[in-house]
Amino acid sequence: MALVTGFLGLGNMGRPMACSVARAGFPLWVYNRTRQKAEALAHDIAAQVGDSPAQIADQCDVILTMVSDASALEQLYFGRDGIMDGLRPATVCVEMSTVGPAAVRELGDSVSAGGARLLDAPVSGSIALADAGQLTMMVGGAEEDLDRVRSVLSAIASLVFHVGPLGAGATMKLAVNAVVYGLNHALSEGLVLAECAGVDRETAYHIFEHSAIAAPFVQYRKEAFLKPRCTPVGFSLRLAEKDLELIEELAREVHAATPQLAVNHRSVEAAMDDGRADDDVSAIAEYLRDVARDSCED
Repeated sequence: MALVTGFLGLGNMGRPMACSVARAGFPLWVYNRTRQKAEALAHDIAAQVGDSPAQIADQCDVILTMVSDASALEQLYFGRDGIMDGLRPATVCVEMSTVGPAAVRELGDSVSAGGARLLDAPVSGSIALADAGQLTMMVGGAEEDLDRVRSVLSAIASLVFHVGPLGAGATMKLAVNAVVYGLNHALSEGLVLAECAGVDRETAYHIFEHSAIAAPFVQYRKEAFLKPRCTPVGFSLRLAEKDLELIEELAREVHAATPQLAVNHRSVEAAMDDGRADDDVSAIAEYLRDVARDSCED
């Protein structure tokens, strides 16, 4: 019998991930803080809309959450009519948001106290990969819990790695994002450098994507860098800044040296101070263009 699955959080990544679960044939309940988003999706994929997180928890064998930050996650679980109010014993909760490992472990204590189980399973990849069900997933928690829900997770991710105990998935996600923000900054710098020296932007990017730096990130962020004012925001600088703070917190906790991370964080803060907090992370390049333009005018 297919696992009845609940998906809470239908943002840029959550929506296509929920669609992947439905396509795989799992009975699906959906919930979003903005109910209209849940209703629109439910109409498209024949899912049921939960009136509250508690109702989702009461109806489902597996609960997937994908929200912006730890505060939103806490509200889903512990707010009025939250997941904890309807959580059944033996349910497997799968937390896929980007939050710190400490927050995941704390949540795990509460979930297990009620007889349910928690996995932290953040993902890496683009919206396009989410649409295709081809994300990479990093899972922390008990392997037997992962085995129980692997069929659901495999609908979302083509690669599902068991990293270690609860919190290990969140840790690995922060490590991946530390590299992603480094790539974002380096790509921005290199592109603006080429432009300032007289190379056409599209030509420079075409060379980047066929050179030694042609990581998947360079490929799927192409339109955002080439046409920054015509491309929808995939991931905002505001959310990037949240991630960078989480990574720095983890680095301090484990005594890891992260000098590149500090540079990336300062650049994100400077771009946000310049009014770009809700722009896409590729707006670092736009910020650097403005800095270069100001220098020329001086």
